[in-house]
Amino acid sequence: MTAAPVIWVLGLSASGKSAMAAHAVTFLTASVPPDRVRGWQFLDGDQLRSFMGDELGYGLADRRKSVKMVGLAAQLLSQNGIGVVVANISPFADIREHIRKSVPGYVEVYCRCSLETCSRRDPKGHYRRFREGTMRDVVGLDIPFEEPSHPELVLDTERKDVAANAGEFERFLKELMHV
Repeated sequence: MTAAPVIWVLGLSASGKSAMAAHAVTFLTASVPPDRVRGWQFLDGDQLRSFMGDELGYGLADRRKSVKMVGLAAQLLSQNGIGVVVANISPFADIREHIRKSVPGYVEVYCRCSLETCSRRDPKGHYRRFREGTMRDVVGLDIPFEEPSHPELVLDTERKDVAANAGEFERFLKELMHV
């Protein structure tokens, strides 16, 4: 069996990447015949953090390690015929390039949204706590976010609503998967 696709959805915290990735999993599960892909697995960066508990912090080194671990999990699933949709901030261009080279079928989808808009949304309170001085190591603030230079798809999650972005994502996935 050939490697299944790995659709990597990235962007700042509160950019909409988890919502877009979850939508993609639902769409792909309903649209792609099981003889082409064994199934679809959603991997969210928050799942890894929850599993690792206190062993994985938010500093630069731990964030780099986190993205690599998600990349390895995606690679292993893909090699076994399971399609993967990842939602992960993935702020480091060098690690994304490493994953792109290491994982056949890697496709990058960027949820583009300004730091200002993400800060206003802030469902987890990271940006607020940073401003209050009670949190550090926030991507986009004291940890740089390196915008992707060549994603296969850019979703404008700042200016377009969820439905418009979901429709654009579905059209892209139909073409990608030939469904």
